[in-house]
Amino acid sequence: NYMAFNGYAFQGLRETDDPGETPIVLPMFDYNHVGEADRLGGRPSLDVNLLALTRTGGADTRRLSVKGGWRLPYIGPMGDVYALSTTLTGDLYHVDGLVRSGKTGTHSGFNGRLIPQLAFDWRYPFVREEEGVYQLVEPIASVVVSPYGGNPDTIPNEDSLDFEFDDTNLFRANRFTGLDRIEGGPRINYGLKWGVFGRGGATTVLVGQSLRAKEDDTFASGSGLEDRFSDIVARVQVRPADYLAQLYGASASLAPFRIPIGL
Repeated sequence: NYMAFNGYAFQGLRETDDPGETPIVLPMFDYNHVGEADRLGGRPSLDVNLLALTRTGGADTRRLSVKGGWRLPYIGPMGDVYALSTTLTGDLYHVDGLVRSGKTGTHSGFNGRLIPQLAFDWRYPFVREEEGVYQLVEPIASVVVSPYGGNPDTIPNEDSLDFEFDDTNLFRANRFTGLDRIEGGPRINYGLKWGVFGRGGATTVLVGQSLRAKEDDTFASGSGLEDRFSDIVARVQVRPADYLAQLYGASASLAPFRIPIGL
């Protein structure tokens, strides 16, 4: 179990920062629990978050988020690795003075959402050894299904503004950094990992992409996920010794008239 209870405020250091829009965070409560394995080998989980943001010159937000889940891992007889997981997330918000894009006036009141999600992960590592050097080739895929429309404009975005699509969140069921935004719709994530591991050193390469059932406005233009086919993301990690490592990350878009590579 993990539980945290905090209260704090952030003070901006830029000349353009408005102290009235700086939130006072009190309280913030987090509880995370993973249960013992059941008779099938699955583990239940429970995440609870309570947050209150108060501003002297901006919108106030109160949020209660509860997410229950269950995850079942399985290793096949050929070494293939599977995981089935389900979650149900319920969020309750109360906002005061929320400004919505393209609409006049502000919004105040209670709002909520209930989001079910089903995810299936698969990977199949192939390993070959020759004279003490191991080579790994591992195809990876995941399928995630959840409903569209989980982000109405009556729900504020306080903790998911900073978003970057890369290899670290390629296979996550929800790629947003916080709780205020939820990734919706059916999607498939796929990639290939290759690695060489020797005495005291290793090199690994990961390349992958995401495919959505249809385009929607969940992600902003330029995020790499606004189209059905996402940008291709990659990671190269070179570790010649235990105490030294070099990591490279890149993304590439197949859409025309875009800059093809970004580091």
